[in-house]
Amino acid sequence: MKVPDDFNLLVTLSGQKGASAGEEIVGLEEIEMALSQYEGELRVKDSDFPNVLKFDLDMNPLEAVNIIRNSPTTVVSKVVPVEAVVRTRLDSIVEKILALASEKVKPGETFQVICDLRGRRYIKSPEEVTERVSEALADRLALKESDSPDWIIQVEVVGDETGVSVLRPGDVLKKP
Repeated sequence: MKVPDDFNLLVTLSGQKGASAGEEIVGLEEIEMALSQYEGELRVKDSDFPNVLKFDLDMNPLEAVNIIRNSPTTVVSKVVPVEAVVRTRLDSIVEKILALASEKVKPGETFQVICDLRGRRYIKSPEEVTERVSEALADRLALKESDSPDWIIQVEVVGDETGVSVLRPGDVLKKP
């Protein structure tokens, strides 16, 4: 059994799915340039998916998202701070999210689950994840689902590994 790679920042690049036309090289350079003024190592982890970069940073990933937000980029599409990485199994994902949410989210606050799925070996659809996570948060933590949430439950499935985070709206960078 493979132990999940540790990463705390996931970057999705614009470009055609399945075609690596240099976006990854440009995207890597853009991230390196944006974060170059900060000390610490920038470790890139293999994702096995085109246009998906995983990083293990020595800095706070929320801080990295804000730096990249204010940096000129051409191929960076989405940047997600990752709080924990688990094996891609629905039970593992749900349990880790419940643990993270119980530390941050207060009863009565609202949430929305967002799942991006890359690879369908263990999980067949993003809806499968969002439904299970939403049910668990409502049943076990008495939270309410909302389209204008207090919290975003971000689930990034990348093959055998899944990055999960409990974030405020706006903590994920999405570029048009």
